[in-house]
Amino acid sequence: MKKLVVMCITLLSLVLFTQPVFAEVEYAIEDVGIDAFLMENGDVAVEERFTYDFESKFNGITRTIIPKKGTSIEDLVASEDGKTLKVKQEDNEYKIYRSGKEETVTIEIRYTIEKGVEVYEDVAQFAWPFFDSSNESQYENMTIQVHPPTNTSDVTAYGYDEAYDTAEVLEDGSVVFSLGYVEDESNGDIQVVYDAALFSAASLTSEKMMKDTIMTKIANNEAEIAAFQNRKEWLDSIAPYLIGIFGLYFVVLLFTSMHKRSEQKHEVQRLFKESFTIPKLKMSLPATIYYTNPFTPNEQLLTTSLLELVRKGYVQSNNEKEFRLVSRDTEYEHERLLIKFLFDVIGDGSVFRFGDIKTFTRKKSNHTVYNEHVHKWSTAIQEEIKSYNLTKSKAGFRWMVAFSGLLLIPLSIVLGIHELFMWLFFSIILMFCLIGFSIFHNPRTMEGAIIWEEWKQFRKNFDELVSNRSLRWGKEEQIIAINYAHGIGDKKMIEQNKSLFYQDEFAGASSHASSDTTNFMIFLLIATSANQHFTEAGTVVAATTSTSTTAGTGTGVGGGGGGSGAF
Repeated sequence: MKKLVVMCITLLSLVLFTQPVFAEVEYAIEDVGIDAFLMENGDVAVEERFTYDFESKFNGITRTIIPKKGTSIEDLVASEDGKTLKVKQEDNEYKIYRSGKEETVTIEIRYTIEKGVEVYEDVAQFAWPFFDSSNESQYENMTIQVHPPTNTSDVTAYGYDEAYDTAEVLEDGSVVFSLGYVEDESNGDIQVVYDAALFSAASLTSEKMMKDTIMTKIANNEAEIAAFQNRKEWLDSIAPYLIGIFGLYFVVLLFTSMHKRSEQKHEVQRLFKESFTIPKLKMSLPATIYYTNPFTPNEQLLTTSLLELVRKGYVQSNNEKEFRLVSRDTEYEHERLLIKFLFDVIGDGSVFRFGDIKTFTRKKSNHTVYNEHVHKWSTAIQEEIKSYNLTKSKAGFRWMVAFSGLLLIPLSIVLGIHELFMWLFFSIILMFCLIGFSIFHNPRTMEGAIIWEEWKQFRKNFDELVSNRSLRWGKEEQIIAINYAHGIGDKKMIEQNKSLFYQDEFAGASSHASSDTTNFMIFLLIATSANQHFTEAGTVVAATTSTSTTAGTGTGVGGGGGGSGAF
């Protein structure tokens, strides 16, 4: 259950505290002003002013302008305080060169949109996306103003997405869209409709009467927004109950699981008898360590497994560097696989040296082979644990819990679409908690719980066991203590093992006692050297990953769009 709690806390931390990755150039676009002057011939002269606040070195700014189908961008120039700046075009991106460091600059950009106005028999419209969802920058304050060729009072203005409900028609027929703050990766198309007579010098886009069609489109969008708002209010009213039901369900699962575990723990403690000896091995020591410490690194487990081969007599070693194979007739499959890996793949078939690992991993072509053998060996240890049935089989129950967690996916999508982000957050957390519960809910059988408690108490009481001068373990027990301490990587236990053996050496008068202590010290030396070499090998063969990015396309009206940046 601790694993489940840790997972939930980790997920919550990722959601709350993950920081965004910033570009190399740090900047904020404080103000954007765009004036679009519609001309009688249907072209549009655009003047843009971008105010950047740079907090680092920079070489210039970028402006992406993706023209709509049937239009083109011509004669783009940039300047600062009347001084012309160098512009380099790459497809639809314009790089404007103006270097500096930690300062605020205002860049003016002028260009012409050829055939930017769509002219019909009765009306003409300027519908344009000055930015779209491919834009990677935020605009702190944006204002767009559209100017007609001549003064007029017959105007229809409308904004979509970020530009919705921002239009104001002035007395001369100009329209101001006061967007204010604009989030990155968002759309904000504007649409201004005038009488077609204002564009007498323009060629017709189509010989159609379009006013009714345009007004119907606007009315439909208003209806969609109203329906969206109604759905949002309805979802906001029922979301607490839906999330509450799932939350209560998870709490009941958690409480029931913890209650059953507590009852089992009390029963185990009732049966458990405190002992001053090392717990009896009911399965192999690597499997015992993996079962009681499931997050043990492979490097430490490899060290213990090698030490166990020596302890059982399958492998012989008179020093901490060289090992000679004595027998392949092992008790467990993972022991056979480890012998094959160390002696046949890395060694020469009969002798294995730690230096062979470094030689083997020096070739990159061997890294995959190394990982494959370690994976097979680790899987065999897990298979041994499964064979003892130390956990209760609850596959059906766990699948049911997982399915209930997956039910929150469509709910999360709907909540996200309707911008109910608080309830979206809670639904995602609950989804991961339920799925995590289904993964980590592996209640132990009584035998498994006893094994867990025995080794937990052994580790907890190790200080007392070592300090008890009347305690004298046999040779086998002391070697298992060494192997266990290095397997779980407990530095304090390792040092206590050393002190225990030094006490034995000091107290032992017979040559037999001295011989045993020498053997114990060889185990300690082997353990230290093995852990070092296996760790170095694991680091060398560690896989690396790479990431890549792709460019966006116009998602605004008519396939157009754009954005801003810096370099």
